[in-house]
Amino acid sequence: MNNIDSDPDRAERPASTNPSAVASATAAKPSVLRARLAKILATSGVSTAEDDGQPSHFTLGVDRIDTGLRGNAGADGLPRAALHELHAVEKADWTSAAAMALLWAQRCRNLDREERPILWISESGEARRLGRLYPPGLAELGIDPSGLIHVDAPDSIAVLRAAADGVRSSAIGAVIIELSGKRPKGLDLTATRRLSLSSQKSGVLSLLLRSGSDADNPLPTAAFSRWHVAAAPSSSLEANAPGHPVFDISLLRHRSGLYGLSARMEWNRDDQIFREPQGTPDIGAVPALSAVRTNHQGTRAA
Repeated sequence: MNNIDSDPDRAERPASTNPSAVASATAAKPSVLRARLAKILATSGVSTAEDDGQPSHFTLGVDRIDTGLRGNAGADGLPRAALHELHAVEKADWTSAAAMALLWAQRCRNLDREERPILWISESGEARRLGRLYPPGLAELGIDPSGLIHVDAPDSIAVLRAAADGVRSSAIGAVIIELSGKRPKGLDLTATRRLSLSSQKSGVLSLLLRSGSDADNPLPTAAFSRWHVAAAPSSSLEANAPGHPVFDISLLRHRSGLYGLSARMEWNRDDQIFREPQGTPDIGAVPALSAVRTNHQGTRAA
């Protein structure tokens, strides 16, 4: 039975002959369409928060990738008020994936007039094993270490809880959630959906940084996009100086159905932008370290 026939009072009501009533019904249609559009945008991961005067999207700087990510939003790049995943391709690529997360957050932060801090949350055990953030390495990437807040949480559940609090706060510019292993406890559709909705409401960029994940069978999440990140050889500068950090990235999933995007990108710390590298790679050059083992002299947990 359809909705029209299911109204028991419809047969007893005479058809309206008031022209104003017809006009009122017609005028209501745009508002209905706007409500439907808002619902569609909410489910697609596009921000529905009130306009804070900041750009809704952030770009990487490589035109081919930025325009390819336009999707249904009509804007280049990736939405700022959304959750995105970055996966290290191999165990040795964790440093590159971590650097990529920081650089995305930095690109987004450069759009922020208030230059709000970046919140990095990790498990204390994994931080001891993989290494904590290394201020000189951050400076080499062009990131001011004073603009970061590093939180050591006891386990993955605590990481996700702290992340949920951080994403809801408009005082934070971006939140990086570091989780290792194939199936971190607490990481599921419900948790990531909560993070995604909070990002849309607060306008805070959320980045889920994964290492040791199963590339063939990744956990389902509510992330707007999912990426693979790996280290790539860089080209030497003048006088055989070490080159800029270079990364290989591949798009695995996008809410708009995009796929097949991949690029080799070089980070220019002076211009704070990615670009496609030029010249012959130097196999001996590697990305600048953004982390250091905890037995490094002078390191201290945040």
